[in-house]
Amino acid sequence: MISYAAKILDTFEYSPGGWKGLKVGVYLVTSETEEQIGEYTRNYGSFYRTFYPFKKGEKDYALYSPHYTATRVMELPSCRDIGGEEPDAAGFCPVDFFVPSYVLEEHKFPDGRIEVCPRNEPDEETMRDTTQSRVISPRLYYPFGFVAGCIWADDSSWKIQYLDLSAVDKGEIRRDARFGYVELPDRMSLKQAIDMVDYGFDDAEPYSYTALMAIRKRFDLRDGRIVE
Repeated sequence: MISYAAKILDTFEYSPGGWKGLKVGVYLVTSETEEQIGEYTRNYGSFYRTFYPFKKGEKDYALYSPHYTATRVMELPSCRDIGGEEPDAAGFCPVDFFVPSYVLEEHKFPDGRIEVCPRNEPDEETMRDTTQSRVISPRLYYPFGFVAGCIWADDSSWKIQYLDLSAVDKGEIRRDARFGYVELPDRMSLKQAIDMVDYGFDDAEPYSYTALMAIRKRFDLRDGRIVE
């Protein structure tokens, strides 16, 4: 199985005692090897979780953030930047990305019925076939994702926003705050905070278009009201 990873190669200063940047290596990873295939510069001294590989069709891509105020798209394995957001001093600063994945499973029922449905975010254990079900597709990715971050200097929390990746192969990303002001809990990754358990199971059911989010809320313990 082939995957990709990014690692910090070096930290540097743009001027003595000034703003720091990172040199980041991109790696092709297999079960036996790890080969550096490219690198890029990030103009911020913290990397966070700003590299997330995924597929669209038969091609590999990654969301990444070479500029701290922009989400961009990298084509893999070429490591070529193909588009995305432009740097903006008042832009949204990404710190974490997540693109949900799934496999298709064929389920056999005692009455002989066979249904095909997705298993979202499968791990190695759930990818195994059983007497009742078998995986019939490779890992696939939904045409959307999520980003956590903040507007530069707005406050100290990370907010969760939506990414439309339907045209990511053309280098296009559309981001919006459709969830409102939703904070990512401390010490939790975006992937840990978003559960796609019911998504895509039955187009006729409203729950099939939902995601469960672990979000941070502040409550007044005297009366239980939410404190904004």
